[in-house]
Amino acid sequence: MSARILAHYRVETATDVRRAAEVMAGEQSSGTFVSVPGETPELTERAGARVEAIEMLEPADAPSLPGARRAAGAPIFRANITLSWPIENMGPSLPNLVATVAGNLFELQQFSGLRLLDIELPSPFFKAYPGPQFGIAGTRQLSGVAAGPLIGTIIKPSVGFGPSETADLVKTLAEAGIDFIKDDELQANGPHCPFPERVAAVMAVINRHADRTGKKVM
Repeated sequence: MSARILAHYRVETATDVRRAAEVMAGEQSSGTFVSVPGETPELTERAGARVEAIEMLEPADAPSLPGARRAAGAPIFRANITLSWPIENMGPSLPNLVATVAGNLFELQQFSGLRLLDIELPSPFFKAYPGPQFGIAGTRQLSGVAAGPLIGTIIKPSVGFGPSETADLVKTLAEAGIDFIKDDELQANGPHCPFPERVAAVMAVINRHADRTGKKVM
């Protein structure tokens, strides 16, 4: 049997919960909101998401999303739903995993509330992503901080500095005793501050500081 990814959701809907769960499964796998050529029973069996479990909860008094579709007087059902997908749909890919378990789900008109609660991953993901290379002990060893808190900071302004300006700020931070320094998540590999040039400039500063003090800032 194929390894499968499981995702657990809490949903709120004014429609039949089983039907709403099937819409979720179809939207995030082989199906669409209309039948398309090539969507054969064999393909659906091989690549389609499955509704693995439905646990009904206490109904809601009103929809969480104002303006959600609801027939007059219709109850607002709440349920925990589990869907599963064959890993062959995406392989052990984290970006595709996110697109699969979330993706378009939050715009489906059947739901006035939908929350992803948990994900269960099969072993291929753990083989592809073995976890931190160094761990806590290795990080302390590399940073030279055997005990107590590690103090870190982020390069600010987030963007706008070139490699030399970034290196100048890193020099100031290293001399202030910072243990680790990171780029802001907005800083990547733009033309104003290319990654290779930034690394070269920053590491030159860090290495000189380490030669002088014995402490190599991460």
